[in-house]
Amino acid sequence: MVAPEFRGASGLVRGPKRRLRALAVGLVLALLPGAGKAGDLQPWSSPAPPELALTRLDAAALDLADMRGEPVIVHFFATWCGPCIEEMASLNALAQRRDPAVAILAVNVGEVPARLRSFFKARPVDFPVLLDEDRAAMKRWQVLGLPTSFVLDGQLRPAFKTEEPLDWTSPAVLRALAAVAKPGGENPSEERPEEERPKQDLSRTTADKNEGGAIR
Repeated sequence: MVAPEFRGASGLVRGPKRRLRALAVGLVLALLPGAGKAGDLQPWSSPAPPELALTRLDAAALDLADMRGEPVIVHFFATWCGPCIEEMASLNALAQRRDPAVAILAVNVGEVPARLRSFFKARPVDFPVLLDEDRAAMKRWQVLGLPTSFVLDGQLRPAFKTEEPLDWTSPAVLRALAAVAKPGGENPSEERPEEERPKQDLSRTTADKNEGGAIR
């Protein structure tokens, strides 16, 4: 969901009137046909994930670099985003399954801690909530709309990304996470070695050229 005041890395939501307007836009978008529909995990090709070192809602410090060893979901959200609320429940259901074992980091964008404490008092979750009050993390991760989620493998290498709400307990998503969670599991963002790539049938191409026709 992309509210007008939030479109792009530099979009800000300031003041009561703009916050109310952003909330109204979010509610309208949530009621549109297809809004909140679960998206798909897409391969995420990136040399390395951006830095992510933030303060948790409970005031403890957390650095993504210290979480090597199991896959990590980095989920950007806001409480005014209707689909984010539904997806937060889905993420918590995934956390409670503990199979596959995946760490979850929920990064809140641009909201004050008091608002978040009230929100999560009514909707407790079993994973850390991080504070990106100045939107610096959102900019580094090039998040253009909410919700947006990233999946890293156990070595903190980019694996998947989705810019749509996701059902994190759907069979397809669970299979993808399980594959990344396995020791030496598949990572769709990694290029296969040269010997594993399909080789072009050059004999057919040469024959076509000799016949004077176009390569078919």
